[in-house]
Amino acid sequence: MSRESEIIVGEIPVVARLALGVERLILFVTDARVIVAHVGKRGAGALATSALFGRLSGGVEDVVKSGGESLSKRALHSITPEKILAADRDNFHLGFDEIVSVRLVEKPFAGEMTVLTRDDKFDFQTHHPVNTIVELLQIPLGSKLTVERVPVDARPGRKH
Repeated sequence: MSRESEIIVGEIPVVARLALGVERLILFVTDARVIVAHVGKRGAGALATSALFGRLSGGVEDVVKSGGESLSKRALHSITPEKILAADRDNFHLGFDEIVSVRLVEKPFAGEMTVLTRDDKFDFQTHHPVNTIVELLQIPLGSKLTVERVPVDARPGRKH
C-alpha cells in the first residue's frame, strides 16, 4: 500500500503519565500504522486535581478541555498522516508489524492501554470506549491484541 492512499480510520485520545504531570496524545489509527501525535502537557496540578477528586475528574476535564483536542470525522478525512507527523517533531509512527502486543484493560472509570513494540513500551490511560478501540485495532493486530474487561456487575452506572 502506498503512503499516498493511506487513510486514517480513527483516533484514540490517550494520556501518558510524566514525572510531573501528564501528556495528552492522540493515537491516529490508519490502515497501515498507528501515529502518535502530541496534543499537550498538563502540569502537576492536573495530577493533584485527579488525586483530590478521584478518577472522575479526568472525565470532567475531558469534557471541559477537549474541544480542540478531538477531531471531527470531516477533519479526519482532510488531514493526512504526513501532516500529522510533520505537525510536531515529537510525533512518530508505529507500523503494525513493529507492534508486538497491545493490552487493553477496561476499568470502571478509565481504560489502560499498554503498547509493546520491539524497542519500547508505552503505557496510556484513556476514557475512550474499549469497544471502539477494539474495533479499530482488532483486524490489523489480530492475536496481538488482548482485552481484559470489567465484570458487568462492577461497571459504573449499573443499577442494583
